[in-house]
Amino acid sequence: MNFQNNRYTLKFADSSDNAGIREIFESSAFSGGISVQYLRNPSPYESFQADGDEARILVVSDNERKRAAAVGGAVVRREYVNGQVEKCAYLTGLKIHPDYRKTLSFLTKAYDFLHEEISDCRCCYTTILDDNLPAIAMFEKKRRNMPEYRYLGHYTTYCFHGGRELLDIEKDRTEGFDQLMETYFAAQSLVPVDRHYEGFGEQTFYCARERGEIIACCFVGNQQGYKQYKMNSYGGIYKALSKLPTRLFGYPEFPKADTIVNHGVISYLYIRDHDEKLCRRFLRTVAAQAGFSLLIWGGFENNPLCAALDRMRTIHYGSRLYSVLWEDRPALSGVIGMEVALL
Repeated sequence: MNFQNNRYTLKFADSSDNAGIREIFESSAFSGGISVQYLRNPSPYESFQADGDEARILVVSDNERKRAAAVGGAVVRREYVNGQVEKCAYLTGLKIHPDYRKTLSFLTKAYDFLHEEISDCRCCYTTILDDNLPAIAMFEKKRRNMPEYRYLGHYTTYCFHGGRELLDIEKDRTEGFDQLMETYFAAQSLVPVDRHYEGFGEQTFYCARERGEIIACCFVGNQQGYKQYKMNSYGGIYKALSKLPTRLFGYPEFPKADTIVNHGVISYLYIRDHDEKLCRRFLRTVAAQAGFSLLIWGGFENNPLCAALDRMRTIHYGSRLYSVLWEDRPALSGVIGMEVALL
């Protein structure tokens, strides 16, 4: 699709667009006291595909300057929704190159184009970082020819270490986990049905058992082959904190500026009876054994395990979760269990 007198072309991305998408991602960063870039190197298109059953990613190209101007789309995957397996679409990767943020008006066309491709999805949702105030203001305002962004609640991403072996745990013995998928995780909403998506990374399973029964478990994935966090710089109080031996105080070590963060991502975290003390002891033991500089886990505001993470020494940031609605849909119910590894 061409628009603005054929200056721009809107199309679905393929692997030939990797260089242009990569340039857009590398031009953006989380701002504030800690400046971080979220990257999908070396192949952004394949990285999106790894997060689900398929990715329907759009790219806007500037035909005069022969470059990508914007990217964004949806990752489609099967997820539990209100106890049923449904096809869902997670809107992700919406980024506009800084050179075009004030000159490019394409959102309405892009959303119409995308809607046609994800109309078979039962649920469509997205997240926006708390600090991204311009995006929040833009999407929360109801506009003609645009879907409604209906706010569902708050999602917190926790980064932690504090590694110390406090429990006896096992590695890669998954006996009993399938039953948890069918009972505990299936009762939540937005939990991926397939735990083997490549976007989770190279996974190791950790669990604690009592008389053979799993009482705590999770997967830890090394997804750095698909996604990276690049620490750009520190400002304000964080510049001073980054020079301190923070691990001695139970916090993650601050990565050096201009380096890729050695992170592992936790998924399918289960703690019997949501026992906060057991949760903290288990996660600290996993952190001691996993070999990453920090571990990342995310939880929605109604996830009972957030209470345990709130009492750990973490660095955390927040996002707003939205249902994206072209037409009204039944509300999500139960605990929201979406995995930060695939966001």
